[in-house]
Amino acid sequence: MNAASVHRDAWLAFAQLCGPVILLMFVLGIAIGVLQTATQLRDSSLPFIVKVIGVAVLSTFAGPFMMAGVEQYATRLLLAIPRLLHG
Repeated sequence: MNAASVHRDAWLAFAQLCGPVILLMFVLGIAIGVLQTATQLRDSSLPFIVKVIGVAVLSTFAGPFMMAGVEQYATRLLLAIPRLLHG
């Protein structure tokens, strides 16, 4: 593991952790926006509540998958510190 792979792996772990949440927020935002436009309902709490519930459900079911990337990255990084420091 060299400095470039540390950087690349950090971005991959970040994407695995945040990607599902960002994608879910995007899909829910578009769906609620279309629903609000179709029904002419302009309540600002509706998208917030739906997104909070969506993230809670996503964290419950996909949380282990999301954290696995961070755990693997942290383990590899901690094991590679001596090699990174001593060249």
